Amino acid sequence: MKRKVFMNIFIIVVCIALISAATMAWFTDADAAGEAVFTAGTVSIEAGRKISLNDGDVVMGDFYPARVTGSEQGPAGYLKNQTVKKVRSNPKAVLSLETGKNEANFFSLGFGGWIIVEFDHPVYAPELVLVVEDTWGGNYPLEKADVYVSTTGEDGSWVHVGTADNHNLRQNQTYSECTLNIESVPYVRFVRVVDITDANDFTNYPNDNTVDGFDLNAIMIPGITSEEDNWNPGDCNESLYTIINTGSKRINLRGEVTGSWYEYDEESNDWISWTPDPDDSVVTISPADSSSGWVQQGGYFYYEPSIPGTYDGTPVEERTVGLKLKVCLAGEETDNQYQGKRYILRATFEAIQASNGAAASEGWYIND
Repeated sequence: MKRKVFMNIFIIVVCIALISAATMAWFTDADAAGEAVFTAGTVSIEAGRKISLNDGDVVMGDFYPARVTGSEQGPAGYLKNQTVKKVRSNPKAVLSLETGKNEANFFSLGFGGWIIVEFDHPVYAPELVLVVEDTWGGNYPLEKADVYVSTTGEDGSWVHVGTADNHNLRQNQTYSECTLNIESVPYVRFVRVVDITDANDFTNYPNDNTVDGFDLNAIMIPGITSEEDNWNPGDCNESLYTIINTGSKRINLRGEVTGSWYEYDEESNDWISWTPDPDDSVVTISPADSSSGWVQQGGYFYYEPSIPGTYDGTPVEERTVGLKLKVCLAGEETDNQYQGKRYILRATFEAIQASNGAAASEGWYIND
């Protein structure tokens, strides 16, 4: 049985505000800690997670996207009144790198067009996004596209990482490297490429459908991913959360962890909620043996010792605690209906001031 340990740095900021001299109010804070995704057949971690490279199976390499989640092709011709050639209009052409001189090897974005691709697994510790464009011959006007990355693919989540163009020519293709800041982009799941070519630069060329903006051949990200070919009945994985008290006051801490099943819907190209039939509880979540200080009570994981704050200059090591959970898939109860399904863990941690009996007053578990 293989195990993996995944790490998520989760920071709880604690600040105390006085309501009034005559009113006592407990300070609390809560936030979501991201999603841990356990897939029958594949395991990946999403939404702000970090893989611990010291424990578990990881794969290092150059990764290409698995699917196109959206695209919109712009017009061709410098007057923007032409339709891009059909042979250049297959969005799936960008899912692999082809170095030959063939129009079917790339997807022409058209002026102002765009495409979004998704990787099968989050790519961690990414240093750059390599964008490959087809330009056959030198001295061609500048074609360029803005490159964005995202962990979720949702509006508001996109980070601009650079602009690709057709200057760095290697035979039939040009290669643009968009450098990533790992602190602001811990991992990449989606990439969006948007054409920003200036059509006015092509007035010396025929106004035909071969003048069509950025010709995207491929997208590649070197980095690290984590996967498990078989999450089989009877297997257990481990998920590690690291919580840091960055506030000045001592706190009590608890976490709530829930999970749901999902199946992939090919029509919508998305994972949708799925309910087993019968709906047996085939997944168990419990503290791992090495996760000392934690107790499971009333649907929560409580950290029994209080955690000091920064007021007395306590070093960060003493303000940091870890919760390692063991997530197990039952044996005989897990039948074939679970094959290919995805199980998503969601964790939310809450902090409350450790003074004046606040935790007990709010109904928290306290080990007297």
